[in-house]
Amino acid sequence: MNTGNIDPKKMAALLSIASKKLGTTPETLKAQLESGSFDKALGNLPSSQQAKLKKALSDPKSAEKMLGTPQAQEIYKKLQK
Repeated sequence: MNTGNIDPKKMAALLSIASKKLGTTPETLKAQLESGSFDKALGNLPSSQQAKLKKALSDPKSAEKMLGTPQAQEIYKKLQK
C-alpha cells in the first residue's frame, strides 16, 4: 500500500472508515491492502464502490480529497475522542 505523504492519523481514519464499511477491522484491512489482496478486502462491496475505494487507497491525492469531505471530518473528530 503506497501511503505517499498522507498523515498517519488521516490514514488511520481512512482505514477506520473503510473497515467499518467492509465489516472488518482497520488492522485486518491494512494487512490485506499491504499484501495486495484488494479483492478479499473489497469483496462485499458493489463494483462501483470497489473502484472508488481502490482509487482512494492507491492515490494519496484522492485519499486527501475523500478525507476532506464533511462526513469524513465528522468521523475523524469522533475518532479523536
